[in-house]
Amino acid sequence: MSLMNSLITTTTISPPKMIVYGQPGVGKTTFAASAQAILIDCENGAGVVPGLKRTPYLQTWLEMRQWLIEIATTPPDGVSAVAIDTIDWMVQRIVEHVVLDLDNKSPNDITNTLGSAHGGYFKAREIVQNIVYRELLPMLNAIAEGGVAIILLAHAANTKMTSPEGYDFQMAAPDLPNWISPPFIEWADAVMYATCKGEERNLLTQGTNVVLAKNRYSLPAEFPLDWQALMYAMTHTSNVKEFNNG
Repeated sequence: MSLMNSLITTTTISPPKMIVYGQPGVGKTTFAASAQAILIDCENGAGVVPGLKRTPYLQTWLEMRQWLIEIATTPPDGVSAVAIDTIDWMVQRIVEHVVLDLDNKSPNDITNTLGSAHGGYFKAREIVQNIVYRELLPMLNAIAEGGVAIILLAHAANTKMTSPEGYDFQMAAPDLPNWISPPFIEWADAVMYATCKGEERNLLTQGTNVVLAKNRYSLPAEFPLDWQALMYAMTHTSNVKEFNNG
């Protein structure tokens, strides 16, 4: 059979995979609670949020990985979303795993760093990237393939970026190191910035010259920081109606 016979011409409906980032206290974890998500607790700050189903505080990448494997291989009934709180803390735990646990020359040496581990020259970064590309993102994809939305919560940072043309500029972006953030940004269907103006908490879905944001759903530029508001906005675009109704 010719490979041409396997070409796909129909729209594929799948659960959304998103990054929601903002300043501490803006309501990111409450947003995850409004989605009735299972929260992967990476920073031990979700205990005061009512109505939230969460894991115990996970202090190592291996603990986090075990939970992700469990959810991916045995999808829990009646769960619409899984949230990671936060992805920047999870990445830090992956870094610690690489430079402390996997470096045989300096096991558990607190002075070991990305620059000095695994022979130096920042070779440890490549191992962290391998874990993200080969383990973390495939596990998140497997969870999504089970019909569960993915919400990566992140802190916000004023980040220096370089355009493809080589110009440096500053903008609000998820608080991830610039050497590891691209795969997350590219993987996500939506990257949304949570803002607070008085009592009003909103999500920005479209990028500007000062805010990193994007979405693949033709969402409004701004709407309330609430899961139901997001689902309402998404179901009014043709490409996600089947997921939300399914």
